Amino acid sequence: MTTKHLLIAAMVVLPGTRLAMAASPADIASGLAPEVVQVVSGGAWQDAGKTGGYRAVLVVPVGGGGAQLFIEWLAAGTGGAAPAIAAISPVKEIGELKLPDATLGSETEKTGEYTIFVEPNDPAKDSGQSYTIVASAPGKYTFSLGAPPE
Repeated sequence: MTTKHLLIAAMVVLPGTRLAMAASPADIASGLAPEVVQVVSGGAWQDAGKTGGYRAVLVVPVGGGGAQLFIEWLAAGTGGAAPAIAAISPVKEIGELKLPDATLGSETEKTGEYTIFVEPNDPAKDSGQSYTIVASAPGKYTFSLGAPPE
């Protein structure tokens, strides 16, 4: 079987896959689901010979249920390749709060840690409460009320 035949066979067998094509920044941005209401990123981690950065994604599902926060550990691409998700972790404590919406902030003070601040946006009440998540090694984070410990 020739390379051309293998390529056609792969396209028939795997119709949901696409050939490697460079997407434009506009295509990437327009591909985000409308429920993704905020994304912040920064910092650097290193683990098991891999390095990368952090990204926090706030999703507010249609129909309620409350805001959901996900932390992603992005592994640096090699040879010009795009970063890949090394790990993803839902922040269950934020999901359990059933916030209608929130605002994210972030900072990086130390290598290997990424601090995410979550401030609820609830027009029905203004509690002034905030939450802090500190991401560290892939898949690991801590959750606390208020500002991060000094």
